[in-house]
Amino acid sequence: MTQRVVVLGGGPAGDVAALRAAQLGASVTMVERAELGGTCLNWGCIPTKSLLAGADLLRKIRRAGEFGITVAPPQVDFQRMMERKEEVVLRMRNGVAAACKRHDVRVVKAQGIVDGDAVVADGERHEFDHLVVCVGTEPSGLPGVDMEHPLVVTSNGILRLERVPEHLLVIGGGVVGCEFASLFVALGARVTVVEMLPQVLAGVDSRIVQQFRRLVEKEGIVFHTGRRLERVEYGSNSLTAALDDGTAVEADLMLVSVGRRPQTRGIGLEDAGVVINERDHLVVDAMLRSANPRIWGAGDCIGGLQLAHLGSAEGERAVENALGHLVMPMDRTVVPSCIYTHPEIAMVGLNTDTAKEAGIEVKTGQARYLGNGKALGEGEPDGVAQLYAEAATDRIVGATVMGAHAVEIIHEVAVAISDGLSLDDLGSVIHAHPTVSELVMDSAQQGDGVAPYLS
Repeated sequence: MTQRVVVLGGGPAGDVAALRAAQLGASVTMVERAELGGTCLNWGCIPTKSLLAGADLLRKIRRAGEFGITVAPPQVDFQRMMERKEEVVLRMRNGVAAACKRHDVRVVKAQGIVDGDAVVADGERHEFDHLVVCVGTEPSGLPGVDMEHPLVVTSNGILRLERVPEHLLVIGGGVVGCEFASLFVALGARVTVVEMLPQVLAGVDSRIVQQFRRLVEKEGIVFHTGRRLERVEYGSNSLTAALDDGTAVEADLMLVSVGRRPQTRGIGLEDAGVVINERDHLVVDAMLRSANPRIWGAGDCIGGLQLAHLGSAEGERAVENALGHLVMPMDRTVVPSCIYTHPEIAMVGLNTDTAKEAGIEVKTGQARYLGNGKALGEGEPDGVAQLYAEAATDRIVGATVMGAHAVEIIHEVAVAISDGLSLDDLGSVIHAHPTVSELVMDSAQQGDGVAPYLS
């Protein structure tokens, strides 16, 4: 008998869950209240990277003279940048729709409410044998801040701007806040970032963050770390934010980027026997099954790292477990994380800080971009690649790379960790020259004390 799978949410977790369930022979309905692709495609990964690509191109054009190319000072057509962003989003969204059509996934564009053994959407009941909940998250507001004020935006609203702000104040120095700071400082805005923790980009190797701050502060970003927003005074064309140390920051736009909350409440999950915790996360076990054995969860709404690629992997694992195909727990041992600032930062596994917290003694191998011929040729000498290995066994447990192409080369280390390779193993693999990815080989060899130029 054909299994009926309903997927609630059409983002990176939901669409992969639906497509994989169809591949496994299920009858699949995907219910999405907004647009296919979810936050990542419509409000996150894809539109922001399109804009950041424009900012990086602008940086290169401004430095063209260093390469012997004379160009007129570039002018930013912000409206065209925003239009191009939407064109990229539409192309990707159409790709998701086409994949659903090929695999006979029925897409219902309506708010879905769980009602017993069905999801009700647009007045129709969609009965299921298994329900996969992938409802995602939405930007959090900040208590005491008028989130409806026209000079206050979230990560959604900032993607609908009509002009570049003169002074952008970013409340929250996490990944999203720093990416938008990197974007708008390149476009000519003054940018101030306020973060209540002692370090921006929490979770990134603290030494890497120190180097990152020095680089982006040269570009003009101002940081206030360990500071809280006390109050905001609103004007018609500007606002003034008072920090807890008495600092006053005047800006014509404030981005509130303090995290996201799952959209799990009010859609019938609790009545279906599902547990939702105090942070609104859907509680699932290692198999991604909720307290209701017919309801599964995947993606940002179940907590943990909020990464599109992890959500996709969870969506795939959830339906495979639900349908009895290669049943196994979700493995999150090796999950790369990427930050698309300038310079880029990419990491996987542990770093010196998290290894210490875990009681693991590590040794570090390091190679700097300044000694890499390809990076120098591209005019990108700022950065470092660091590998972390267990001191006792030489087995690689993590890496952090900051610099050009970091988000592309991190996967080599992810494979090495997954396969249990040592620094010696990875350092023995001949890497093409000249490439930026040579830095991985160089840092592995440096960690073992055998790098010809670095040891």
